[in-house]
Amino acid sequence: MRRCSSRVFRALTRTFSTKQQIVVHPDVRHALAQKQPVVALESTIITHGMPMPENVETALLVEQDVRKNGAVPATIGIIDGCITVGLTQEELMELARKPREQVIKCSRRDLPYVVKMGQSGGTTVAATMIVAHRVGIPIFATGGIGGVHREGHITLDVSADLVELGRTPVAVICSGVKSILDIPRTLEYLETQGVCVATYASEGGVFPDFYTRDSGCKVPYNLPTAEHAAQLLRAWQQLNLQSGVLIGVPIPAEHAADKSAIDAAIKQANAEALAQGITGKDVTPFLLAHIARLTKGRSLQANIALIRNNASVAAQIACKLAKEQSSTSSRKSSMKKPLVVGASILDLSFKITEKRNLHLDGATYAGVAKQAAGGVGRNIAEGIYKLYGDVNLISAVGRDQLGQILRQLMPQTLQNGLIVDESHATSLCSVVFDQSGDCKLILGDMEVHNSITPQLLKERSNLFRDAPLIVMDSNISEQAMTCTLELAERYQVPVFFEPTDMFIAGKPFKLRSELTRHIRLTKPNMHELKTIVETITGQSVNWEPNTKVERSELLAQAKQLLHQIESHFNCIIATLGAHGVLLSIRSDAAHDTSKLLSLSPSCEHITHFYAAPKLSNIVNVSGAGDSFCAGFITALLRSHSLDECVAAGFVSAERALLSESAVPSTYFQNELAFESSLRDALQTLQRHIL
Repeated sequence: MRRCSSRVFRALTRTFSTKQQIVVHPDVRHALAQKQPVVALESTIITHGMPMPENVETALLVEQDVRKNGAVPATIGIIDGCITVGLTQEELMELARKPREQVIKCSRRDLPYVVKMGQSGGTTVAATMIVAHRVGIPIFATGGIGGVHREGHITLDVSADLVELGRTPVAVICSGVKSILDIPRTLEYLETQGVCVATYASEGGVFPDFYTRDSGCKVPYNLPTAEHAAQLLRAWQQLNLQSGVLIGVPIPAEHAADKSAIDAAIKQANAEALAQGITGKDVTPFLLAHIARLTKGRSLQANIALIRNNASVAAQIACKLAKEQSSTSSRKSSMKKPLVVGASILDLSFKITEKRNLHLDGATYAGVAKQAAGGVGRNIAEGIYKLYGDVNLISAVGRDQLGQILRQLMPQTLQNGLIVDESHATSLCSVVFDQSGDCKLILGDMEVHNSITPQLLKERSNLFRDAPLIVMDSNISEQAMTCTLELAERYQVPVFFEPTDMFIAGKPFKLRSELTRHIRLTKPNMHELKTIVETITGQSVNWEPNTKVERSELLAQAKQLLHQIESHFNCIIATLGAHGVLLSIRSDAAHDTSKLLSLSPSCEHITHFYAAPKLSNIVNVSGAGDSFCAGFITALLRSHSLDECVAAGFVSAERALLSESAVPSTYFQNELAFESSLRDALQTLQRHIL
């Protein structure tokens, strides 16, 4: 439904929201909210590009072409200081009727002045890109972009459009660079700005030059269809490059002008502009109008044809892009979510700043205190959520102030499975670190985790049924562990066990062996590994692990422990502090990591040692192991190789070590950035088969 009075609407907008400088039409706002395809359109075509009445007629036809091809048009302009996205027909007419001298050709530099002074303006390519990006429109159709002017290497007259393409992530669909400009130098400038330039359905990648189909220049890439263009734009979005894309669409052959006639008209128009002293942003409108007169209107008709064609192509690409995005969202929504059952804790950490050794003698030590969301299960769940894309968490907090604080520190998705206990306080853990960041003492209240009862777990059995992997930490009760493993057995889901602490690492292995056989993967440190070995074998290990020894001695100790229990698991990841990790895996998983999730009996094992990457400027060590776990699991669920799973663990742990919190606010910008970091890590990954 269109607005009955645009002037009244803008007046009301100013009355009720003096800070609102961009008004989005309800149709456009709804389309964006529903992830429907939207195409941005500029308004200098109305204010400066064409004469009356062709300017308004063309603007309305262009919007009609966008709709016919399945997208929502959003013409952008400024009326009385109000930036409007989705001009109505009334507003288009209002802009067109204003005297030229009262309407500013508005680029980036002009936006603050025009808005502040309550003036009106037609938005150029640059300004339209800025506004489109601000409201979330990724595709913009126009006739042609500005560029390096002829003799620009002397005058330094370079359009702001080119700079904007280098810093604003909007895809511009056009018929190339206006013929009146220096096209070879313009393409060189765009390359310097890092702009991806491609042609659309062009033979041999020949770049168009507005009025004609062949500028004499070629670009590296050609996109034969709208689907190909959408795929490129999807990759561009995922890479988050923060620069634009330029797609050159040749004018339809039947409307293309005679190149020699156009070149002659351009030459004459340039000479006339020079003679009259036309400069700056007045040059392009002057030249276009002069060329239209010299060609007896043929150039104007070509201009109308190409902008309409560009709008149609942009709408087709926008529809394909929306479909690509919808498909990705559908894949994510249908993606099986791993399940984490474990502790959520509010961590209160103290790092001693004094240069003296810590002794538990009642003395006061100067230190820095920090508060953060913690808990092994919660940390791993948040890491998987940020790396893999989705996860379910079953955990418990108290209905108290600490619980409110903890929930505020957690992503909303992780709160859906929280059990809120009326009778127990939220788990609080006080951790003391020495000057070097080594953990020296942990005091914890863990009673609330007894709220994770077998009954509550059974009520959430659908989460177990649909999970590709269950992650269980050792903070939950033996009854909850028994129920978790029974549900894993019922639904035939493998379990990844996180031992959590040396004193409780053996807890699940005291249960029936037919249940514990579903624990297929575990990640203990050396002290936890010793506890697990003692629990499974029933024999004491009469020596204490020490990660401060030489690497060769440490590896010998770890391998001795692994050898005693490796047949019980598909994969044991023994963490060796700054040295790295030692993996004992079933031999058939070396080239097929899906075997790590297998519930069949484990076969012969092989052992791989991976050296930890060197890292300086470490900020926090409390969540590195949990982030390693999240990275390893993410890569495993995505069917990566063993080396890639370990590399994913290392790069995720590195992000945690450099973060103030146990789980970084962001590991990577997106999935492509994660995969790119993974490839980089593989280049330096050091693996040794022992």
